[in-house]
Amino acid sequence: MALPILIRLPAAPDPLTMTLPGGVTMQQQDLIKVIQPALTPLMPVFNILDAVIAVFNTVKAIPESLGPPPDPTKLVSAIVEMTKKVSKLLRLVPQLSLPYTILGVVDLILDTLGRLRDQLVFLAHSAQRLASLTQRATELNDPGLAAVAACARANIEQEAANLSKGLGAVSTLLGILSIFTSMIGGPKVPDLSSLSGKPLDEAVKPLDDLVKALQQVRSSIPVP
Repeated sequence: MALPILIRLPAAPDPLTMTLPGGVTMQQQDLIKVIQPALTPLMPVFNILDAVIAVFNTVKAIPESLGPPPDPTKLVSAIVEMTKKVSKLLRLVPQLSLPYTILGVVDLILDTLGRLRDQLVFLAHSAQRLASLTQRATELNDPGLAAVAACARANIEQEAANLSKGLGAVSTLLGILSIFTSMIGGPKVPDLSSLSGKPLDEAVKPLDDLVKALQQVRSSIPVP
């Protein structure tokens, strides 16, 4: 059976369409990637609408609870629901939403440092194995093995340099976190000075201490 000389590409599908509150229409072939960023700024509006409806239902339940016969069940239920909806609006106040922002930043830094620690441990073990390989190449006077060791050493050094670049972003986040915590009278945020100039095999301990300090910062943040 002869194979086709040319396989034609299929036509791209028509973009999906979604109408947002307010009448704005979005068209995108991969709509799932853009719908969340588009809807997120509208969440405060949705929360306000929920609170307004809950207040309306509470007011509506007052005459119904008076009877006859008196039945406060609906009113109590409406008040509980209204309290839940109104409490969500408190996060719209910057002073009350800032602790949640701080917790999010701390969690992001902790996650990044956790992955960084795993990479440091791996590089430290690789450096130890490389030392044995280099010594073996010297004992055997094997240029080929020595070249392999030199290549592995260059890769480890490059990986370490890449990790250092990643620490730059973490340092920036720590600076922002320090500003946020000072605004709410929170504890002092540690920096990365303890990691400066440390070799791979000595960087894990200061990193663990930094993680513990950040965990203490997180536990002391007052959440409304």
